[in-house]
This record gives sequence, C-alpha cells and structure tokens, in this order.
Amino acid sequence: MSQVERMQNLFPRCPICDSIKGYKFSAFYPLVACKSCKSEWALYENEMELKATSDTDSARDLLNKKYSFNFWRELEEQGKPKPQPIGSTRPLVHTLRSFQGQIKKLRSEKANLQAEIEKLRKVGEEQTRVMAEEIRALEEEVATLKKESESLKESVGSLA
Repeated sequence: MSQVERMQNLFPRCPICDSIKGYKFSAFYPLVACKSCKSEWALYENEMELKATSDTDSARDLLNKKYSFNFWRELEEQGKPKPQPIGSTRPLVHTLRSFQGQIKKLRSEKANLQAEIEKLRKVGEEQTRVMAEEIRALEEEVATLKKESESLKESVGSLA
C-alpha cells in the first residue's frame, strides 16, 4: 500500500482542511500532500508529521512535530480550528449544533419560567382566596355594625 493510499485510509478527510478531495505524492517524495489545502505529511508507523501547510495561522505550532494518528483525528476537539474548504458543510453542521444547544438551553429556561409562573399563580390564587375571606369577614362586620347602629338609633329615638 502506498503512502497516499495509507493516508486516504487513515484520514478520508484532511486533518487540516477537512477536504475529501484526497491526497497525492508531494514534490518532496515520500511526503503526501492534500489535494485541497496542499498540506504535506510525513507518515510513520503510528504517527505522522505535518511538514508544510498553507494554513499557517491555525497550524503553525503543529509543524515539524510527530503526533499520533489519534491526535490528528481529535484536532478540532483540542481547540484547533480547521479552515473550511469551499463548499464544505462543516460550518453549517457546527452552526446547527450550536443552535440545537441554544434551543435546548432555551427550552430548559422556558420550563423553569413556566414552573415559576405556576408557583406565582398558585400564590396569587391563595392570596385572592385569603383576601376574599377577609372581605367577607369585613362585610359581615359592617352588616353587624349597621344593625347595631340601627338599634342604637331606635333606642335614642325612643328616649327622646
């Protein structure tokens, strides 16, 4: 199996640009180059080394160091952003995942707010019930006072 075939089997997508265009031999044989971003790789038994890349901003600190295959597979998870090839849907997938996370968070907040509203509704109902009882008690007291007042008026009228 050639180095190009081996690289294609190990990394169907370029670890730097995420392209699926594949690989070819570099001008510096036996290095392998990505057909999309032109990043050049040296493959070893269980690791590989980035020898050159056009993406010097995000991959500069990775140049000329051997890393395991797993390292390159997990590159994005370690916070190294990959430039996106033209036509790649990867940014859309990340945006979609971000939106899904935000939606999940908003749904949780909505549920919490609905629970809080329900608590406040119950408190409001209880306060309304208590106030209604207090109003009834006051109305009864007013009615009693009116009767007493009428009775006093009659007593005063009979005295005069």
